[in-house]
Amino acid sequence: KCFQNSTAAKSIEKYVAIEPNPYFEDEMRKEKDVRGLEFPLEFAAIKGEKLPLDSTGSFDVVILTHVLCSVDSVESVLANAEKALKTGGRIIFMEHVISTKKEGTMYYVQRMVAPILYIIGNGCTFRDLGDDIGNYLGNRFDTQLEKFVAPVPSFLYFVRPHIKGIATKK
Repeated sequence: KCFQNSTAAKSIEKYVAIEPNPYFEDEMRKEKDVRGLEFPLEFAAIKGEKLPLDSTGSFDVVILTHVLCSVDSVESVLANAEKALKTGGRIIFMEHVISTKKEGTMYYVQRMVAPILYIIGNGCTFRDLGDDIGNYLGNRFDTQLEKFVAPVPSFLYFVRPHIKGIATKK
């Protein structure tokens, strides 16, 4: 709802969605129509590490939401995001991450449900993405990262905790 009838929505020239599950294309288009958004939407049913970049440094923003858990190479996806961005461009991300032993029961629950999540979640795995993101982006980006407990449906309680953040390309 934050984009509905907003100046931000009107300033979007093109939205390119990279999503390996083709089911989401119809859902994204329906949501776009429901919200009355007018920008062109391109959809590519591929994984982020397979992204063919025609022109580098042409995007203002790359948004990663629940993406890095199901790719074969986090580094490749982040490298493609980096290539796609203009200087000053931003990667905005929100991902679920693996729990640590000090977080208690969730540590064990995640390990029990991991094989099922992998099957029903299009290859989704629990990873320490905060470290992966920070290590890859290093000093080429100014990165703000925050760990939080996401409000998820009760049947998905095991996909806590989450990280969110913004990385700005230097």
